[in-house]
Amino acid sequence: MNRPATTAPFAALTFTPANRSGLRTAPSSTAWSYPMTATNARTTPDNATQESQTMTTETADTTPSMPQPSRRLLKIRFDYQPTTPAIEALTPEKAHRALDRARSDYLDKRERLKQASGELARLQKTVSAAEAQERQAGKSWRRAFLEGAGQQGREVRDQQKQAGQWRIEAEQKREMIELLTPQVEWLKLHTQLAREEFQRRLRAAQEVTTHHTLLAEAEKLFDGLESGAFRASLSGLFSRISDDLCNDVSYMLQYGLDVSSQPGEGIFTHLNDREGFAVRHEIRKRQYAALGELVWHLLPKTATEQPTALQGIAPLDCEANGKEWGSSLARRRRMKELEETMEYVPGKTQQ
Repeated sequence: MNRPATTAPFAALTFTPANRSGLRTAPSSTAWSYPMTATNARTTPDNATQESQTMTTETADTTPSMPQPSRRLLKIRFDYQPTTPAIEALTPEKAHRALDRARSDYLDKRERLKQASGELARLQKTVSAAEAQERQAGKSWRRAFLEGAGQQGREVRDQQKQAGQWRIEAEQKREMIELLTPQVEWLKLHTQLAREEFQRRLRAAQEVTTHHTLLAEAEKLFDGLESGAFRASLSGLFSRISDDLCNDVSYMLQYGLDVSSQPGEGIFTHLNDREGFAVRHEIRKRQYAALGELVWHLLPKTATEQPTALQGIAPLDCEANGKEWGSSLARRRRMKELEETMEYVPGKTQQ
């Protein structure tokens, strides 16, 4: 279960390059709420009852309450937060709606595959059993025939009849297997494609939700920060980081400068524009790292699970491993080959 959100008297801090000391802060009073979740998907085991409830024509809306950071925060171009195409293009609501559609489609296709694969396995067992019975009946009538010195008694005729019936049974089931085998592979292929789409949509929803959640929770956490002591100590920390780098003898050697006299930020007068930009950039990274280190040590270390809507689904044993057909071109080629051999193609063959 997710831990309840913690309200704290802090305000949003946006760190932007300002001067030689590196950064300044700008407060924000906008705050929204959303529970923080873990970023790694947890795969759930297959559950037939759960599947039957999930597989409906219209999948029930499983979209959780969406995080809502302020527009100001969403427009910031962060230097150290990787973005993805999903984060750039989607809102959490759109990502979850697309995920719901992909999940429903995948569960529907794999249920069809499960049924067809089960029937194919049953037919194959039936053939094996019929062939064994045919062999046994064949042995029985031959033995009875020889023991009777060539007399074709009732036992011989009954065993011959049974052998013939088992032979017909096996032939019929083999014909069914021949018809069903390409359809099962066709369903496997379509299920694999649907699973991959579900996984793409799941990853996108996780990326977008965690990104918006992080912004919204951070904004709420720092909302209302009025502590002059905190701001002053933060400014002091950033100044120490700046001086520490400017007085770093080994670091400044790359610019041919001797800082053994501890000049601090005065060293910028001896740097050209390009060098000054590089040093300020390094100062900013270290300031971000120091703040992040503080937050990391203050965060609770208890693990949290993804909400149900963002959890993965374990594949069934009858599904493909994803590498059976190779490239997308090979998949399309195999799909066409299968459809040419199938007497009935689901969704394509007219009734």
